[in-house]
Amino acid sequence: MTDMKLVYIASPYAGDIEYNTKMAIKYCRYAAGRGVIPLAPHLLLPRFLCESNPAERELGIKMGLRLLALCSELWVFGDRISEGMRREIKEAERLGIKIIYQDSNKIQGVMNMKRWGIWAKRSAASICGASEAWLKSEGKIQTFDTYEEAAEKAKKLMKNIGTANVSYYPKEIEIELNEVQSSDMNMKL
Repeated sequence: MTDMKLVYIASPYAGDIEYNTKMAIKYCRYAAGRGVIPLAPHLLLPRFLCESNPAERELGIKMGLRLLALCSELWVFGDRISEGMRREIKEAERLGIKIIYQDSNKIQGVMNMKRWGIWAKRSAASICGASEAWLKSEGKIQTFDTYEEAAEKAKKLMKNIGTANVSYYPKEIEIELNEVQSSDMNMKL
């Protein structure tokens, strides 16, 4: 265990906190699968510090920067650099800590987290009654990588439908963390 590097994980947190938290967890999982110990203060500190309180947010950033000093590398993830991340990058540069910008598009199971499906709704006017469910094929939800693909499929289904009592809509599918777990996880503890 002593040969594992401690790596600071920088990714967006503010804004869509729920989504950004899920992504940070996935980034940490990715890093752990690469044989390092990921440290993501933005997953821990907001548990007891209030993000919306400017003084507590600043305290959290300062605590994170102190933890950064203990790390061998800074791994930067995400599609944007937040203000907090800018400060982490600047501090890593000041301390001479190696900075690695991760290409999230190449990280299997991370950027492909957003998936789209077709939501089928049957109205109460149907002889079978009202119902809602994901469109499935062979027992599995049909998934699409983009909203546009799902919308096109829903449009075709609506065009070919035999009843006015059923409607199809593209809808984002919430993928659970355990659905996208890395198969190459080999942690050496």
